Formats: sequence, structure tokens, C-alpha cells
Amino acid sequence: MVRRPYTHSRLVFSTAMALLLCVDCIARAAPPPDCKSEEAALAKDEADLPRLEVASPADRPITCITLETIIAFASRMKTHVAHCPASGYVQSASGWEMTRIEYVKRFVDNRCKRTF
Repeated sequence: MVRRPYTHSRLVFSTAMALLLCVDCIARAAPPPDCKSEEAALAKDEADLPRLEVASPADRPITCITLETIIAFASRMKTHVAHCPASGYVQSASGWEMTRIEYVKRFVDNRCKRTF
């Protein structure tokens, strides 16, 4: 029996099938999001966020940590609203997204480095 070498199309097809099977397994294995507990955790964390106006621009490490903390929270909010569209945070998500974008710019302008 003569074996033919893998052709490009066979390799692409087998890779695509493996990826589809993998995505399907992950989708079935992942539990549905617990939107209510996520919402409660976000409310608690939002109340504990540091305020940027308290951090002096001269105190660069504190400013950078504060910016990074708020950017991370805004990213969590975006993720939460994406998979919990009935959340109470849907209205404030766009404001948090604008804050995230603005603070990313400030983070870069202050030459901050990521801590986590």
C-alpha cells in the first residue's frame, strides 16, 4: 500500500475538525455563568475601587496601580455584561468602557508597567 503524504487541504481540514471538536467540548463543559453572584461581586468590588483623584500624579507607582485596578474592573464589567445581558450593570457598562479606554491612555502616558 502506498501512503500519500499529507496534502495541505487534508491538514487544514483535520486541524479545523480538531478545533471544532475542542470548542464544542469546552462549550459543553463550561457551566452557565452565575450572573447574580457575579453582579454582587462586582457591586462589592466597585465600592472598594481606589479613587484616582486621591493619588497624586507625582506619586507615580500609586497612580499606576490605581489606573491598572480600575482598568481591570472595567474589563471585568465588559465581560460580565457580554455573558449576562439581563444584568443591572448593562446601563453603566458603556460608561465603564469609556473609563477603561481613557485610563488605558493615561496608563500609557504615565509610562506605567503592568503589575499583574
